[in-house]
Amino acid sequence: MSLDTLIDELNPQQKQAATTRAQHSLVLAGAGCGKTKTIVARAAYLIAQGVPANQIQILTFTRRAASEIVSRVELALGEQAKGLRASTFHTFCMYLLRRVPKAFGLENFTIIDRDDQLMMFRLIRGKDDKKNPNALPAPKDLCDLYSFARNNRQKLSQVLAANMPEFELYHAQIADIMQEYEARKKSRNFLDYDDILAIVAAALAQSEGLVDYVAGLCQHMLVDEMQDTNPLQWALLEPLKQRISLFCVGDDAQSIYGFRGADFENIHHFKDRVPNAQIYKLEQNYRSTQEILDLSNWLLERSPIQYDKRLEAHRGDGIKPQMHIFPNEFDEAKWIVIDIKERHFLNAAPWRDHMVLVRSSFAARSIEAACIQANVPYRFIGGMKLLETAHVKDLISLLRVVANPMDDIAWMRFLTLWPGVGDVGASRLAQKLLQATQMDEVFNELERFGKVPLQAILIMKQMQELRHEVKHCVTLGIQALEQQLSDNYKKDWHKRQGDFELVKQLATKHNQLSEFLEEYVLDPVSISEVERQSDMDVVTLITIHSAKGTEQKVCYVANVSAGQYPHARAQGDFDAIEEERRVLYVALTRAQNELILTKQSLSHWAVTKVDEQGRKLESYFLNELSHLLCNMQTHSRTRQQTVKSALIERQSINLDFGIDLD
Repeated sequence: MSLDTLIDELNPQQKQAATTRAQHSLVLAGAGCGKTKTIVARAAYLIAQGVPANQIQILTFTRRAASEIVSRVELALGEQAKGLRASTFHTFCMYLLRRVPKAFGLENFTIIDRDDQLMMFRLIRGKDDKKNPNALPAPKDLCDLYSFARNNRQKLSQVLAANMPEFELYHAQIADIMQEYEARKKSRNFLDYDDILAIVAAALAQSEGLVDYVAGLCQHMLVDEMQDTNPLQWALLEPLKQRISLFCVGDDAQSIYGFRGADFENIHHFKDRVPNAQIYKLEQNYRSTQEILDLSNWLLERSPIQYDKRLEAHRGDGIKPQMHIFPNEFDEAKWIVIDIKERHFLNAAPWRDHMVLVRSSFAARSIEAACIQANVPYRFIGGMKLLETAHVKDLISLLRVVANPMDDIAWMRFLTLWPGVGDVGASRLAQKLLQATQMDEVFNELERFGKVPLQAILIMKQMQELRHEVKHCVTLGIQALEQQLSDNYKKDWHKRQGDFELVKQLATKHNQLSEFLEEYVLDPVSISEVERQSDMDVVTLITIHSAKGTEQKVCYVANVSAGQYPHARAQGDFDAIEEERRVLYVALTRAQNELILTKQSLSHWAVTKVDEQGRKLESYFLNELSHLLCNMQTHSRTRQQTVKSALIERQSINLDFGIDLD
């Protein structure tokens, strides 16, 4: 592929955006309208126009997206594209922090993840007062409040009032806890996930010299998924906009991460914030048929928010979406699985052609149970990340103390793995270990402690010497812990064991243990991402919040019942209800050929109200769904399986794919 081929493949809307000469651009790209293709073409076009590849920085939300964009540009331009950088916001900020630490007032620091934050908040908060156990938020809620305030750049009082008004009386105590948390981080040179962005944003706002430095590194910034940026991420871009060129791509109709602090206004108010920006729209959809898009367009058109775009299907007409209504969730789940099974056996449709979208891992349980009962192979996406599973975090704690013996949080986790070691004993020993000036002293203290097996300590000594051989170091770490972990996780050790092979795969990409740990704390990869399970012939069961960027020939959106879209917890809140609309929109626009909705005929009142500003607060999005848009069928009892018995009896077929229940 060449640049000419790449540009020729673009439609007029995409081509206009990719070849713009405007300093700043916002591309509003509808679902399935070739957003990634346009970013790839933009990067290739800039390089072909003489911009050095290493002067282009692409910012994405996942490592996978970054890698894909670079690969596609390199495919088009070959050697000319060498040096093109693509990374997540956090990885880009880490690059700056490591490259010029003095500009941020930092020297040595360790990145801590959410588990570490929780541990610190738990220790600071202390045990609940027995007389009033609910006087303060739980450590998890403290962690969420802190992170939300940082990402939204709001005061603690604002966040408490909006999210946990029941704790406003305890504002002073909560503020003290958070102040102590920040003091402990500072004393230990810890940076949490939010610090990475905040420190860089603050430094850019205060230092013209740093702005000059970053502008010298990249003339052009291409930002993917602009609708998912939060105020803190926008604060990174704001000081640079006078010195560099911004090319931001996103879909306001797919902004579904408000609970993480994503700011819908970053895209809706882009023109106000960057007055000289050109706005482009991509409305030609290459994924779905027009009938699927008609339903999706209808959903958005009913919103008081003006999305101001209507998707048109490049593929033309197809099959009208279906709605199936069931008495309960069990009948609904059985019907979905039987329908998939019939398509597979009677129509020879591969399992992989089917995707079932659900709200959460909890909502997936009845469908998982039906798949297991019917021997339908599947994978679930949206649950635990590989490096967030307990047994892998145990291994990571060992790797962390080898990389940084001053990491007291990692010492706590590592020491409490062993029998007879509780929080108190581990905490005392950790304090002694932090005072050691040589690694030999650390190992001597561990030996005197007597709870960590001598064999494990000997392996740790080897690991200390092999920190540059990351895969070897990881292999030794597994060897040191394997016996103890097999005891700690007796019930499902055989399932957990395989995850260590995946960690080894990840380790092969790195030359420094600290670099390996840092990258995967910032952006934990999913188990399925490493296993590349998409190559397997299995049905995909996926949460909608994990489904952006995915598509499938046949998509089932489960439980589109009243009380679910919008969810009952969003009732009365205009912004929350409209985000729920976008969640459903994302689900509908995953389907290529067939869209099948299922719901339960539960008795929920759905009365639309109006808020104080006169805006409609819709209580059920599909209340007025027309037969012209969707065929509807009510099932009074479970549909009987109609697959021919001869096909059902083929028990020798290999469907033993197993599942990870974490």
